[in-house]
Amino acid sequence: MITDLPPSPGHAPFQPPYLSFGDLMLTSAFQPIFSFSHRQSIGYEALLRARDPAGNDIPPRDIFDQTCAKGGWNNLERGVQFLHVCNFSRVAGPTDWLFLNSRPDGFIVSDSYRCRVESTLRSLQIPSERIVLEVLETPSGNLQRLVEGIASFRQQGFLIALDDFGAGHSNIDRVWQLQPDIVKLDRRVIEQAAQNPRIARSLPQLVSLLHQTGALVLIEGIETQHEALLAMESDADFAQGFYFGRPIPFGVEISQCPTVMDSLWNQFRSRAEEKEREKRRLLSVYAPALRTAAERYAAGIDIVTSCGDFLELEDASRCFVLNALGEQIGSDVTSAQSPFSQLKPFLALDGALGACWERRTYFQAAITHPGAIQATEPYLSISGAHFCVTLSIALLVHGELNVLCADVEWRPDNDSRAKMKDPPSMALQ
Repeated sequence: MITDLPPSPGHAPFQPPYLSFGDLMLTSAFQPIFSFSHRQSIGYEALLRARDPAGNDIPPRDIFDQTCAKGGWNNLERGVQFLHVCNFSRVAGPTDWLFLNSRPDGFIVSDSYRCRVESTLRSLQIPSERIVLEVLETPSGNLQRLVEGIASFRQQGFLIALDDFGAGHSNIDRVWQLQPDIVKLDRRVIEQAAQNPRIARSLPQLVSLLHQTGALVLIEGIETQHEALLAMESDADFAQGFYFGRPIPFGVEISQCPTVMDSLWNQFRSRAEEKEREKRRLLSVYAPALRTAAERYAAGIDIVTSCGDFLELEDASRCFVLNALGEQIGSDVTSAQSPFSQLKPFLALDGALGACWERRTYFQAAITHPGAIQATEPYLSISGAHFCVTLSIALLVHGELNVLCADVEWRPDNDSRAKMKDPPSMALQ
C-alpha cells in the first residue's frame, strides 16, 4: 500500500511516502539530469530503492523479475510510478522534469487508465508536460500497438524518451518508429568513446543524426570529467551520471551545480583553443607547400612536378585535381614514403580517374572561397582506407576553375603532432 501522505507545499522537508510490497519497503531515489547549455539541473530520473526487514538493499531487478507473470509486472510498475510522482511533487522545482521508466507494454493501456493518470497528476498539481516517460530497452511483442500507445500518451502532453540507445535491441529504426522527444544514449557509448579515439570522433555524428530525427540527446552514465567533456563536444543536450550527482532520496544539492558546470565550460573552452592552435600549426606546415604547388600547376607545370615538394613532407600522402564539377582530372599522385601507397585494402576503389568528389566538403569549400586554402575534419578516406585531412584550394588553370587537393595522413593514436587525446577540429579556412 502507499502511505496516505499528501504532497507538501513548496519546498517542505522531504518525507518520502513508501510502497509496501510483501515484506519489502519501496522508496524513491532521484538522480539529477543537467542541461549543458542552461548549466543547471532540469529534472530528475526516478529510481526504485528497496529494503527488506533487516535493512538490506534489494536490487530493483530482483523485485520485477519475480512479478512478470499474470500482469503482476504492470501492476507493480504502476504502483512504483505513482510512488515516484508523489515523492517528486515534494522535492521538485516548478519546472523540473520527472523521468519515469516504463516497459513497452506499460504504454498499452485502456482509456480509463490514462484518465486515472491524468486525474492523479492534476491532484498533485503536476502538468503532464513535466513527465518524461522512458521506453525501456526491451523487445516489444507488438510494435504497432506500442506506437499507438505512445501516441495516446503524447496527446495527453507527456514527453517520450527512448532509453539505452546504442545497446541491445535499440537501433535507428526504433527511433524512426517511436519518434521520441529525447534519446538517452547508453552508458557504454560514452565509456567506449572515452577509451577509443575513433569512437569519440564519431560521437558528434551520432548525436547529429539523432538531432535530425527531431530528438534531443541525453548521455547517461557520465562518471569522469573526460567523459563529460566528450559529451559536451558531441553537442549532446543533457547529461546524467555520478560525475554530476548520485541518486539520493532527498533531492539534489543544487548549490554544487554551478561549480561543476563552470569548471566544465572552462575546460571545454581550453580544449577548443588548443584544437584551434593545433589546426593553425598543421596549416602552417602544409599550407605554404600546397600554395606553391598550386602556383606551379596554374603556371602550366605538370601535377607530378608541381606537387613534388609537398609530397616530400612527413605524412603527406597524395595529391589530385578536380574540375569545376568535382570530377577528378587524371590519376592520384602519391608519396612513395607513405605506407598507404603500398597498402590498398580497397583495391576496387583504387582507380580515381573520373571519380566525382562534388559531395566532399573540401571541394565545396574550395569553390566557395577561391584562392583560400581549406582543411577538412579528419575523415576516413575511401581511396586509402585510412584517416586523413584533406587540404584544398580553387584556382584558374588555362581559364578554367580547378581544385587542387592534398591528403595528409591523420593518426590520432600516435601522431606526434597531436599533443592531446582528441584529434583537432579542422574548421574550414
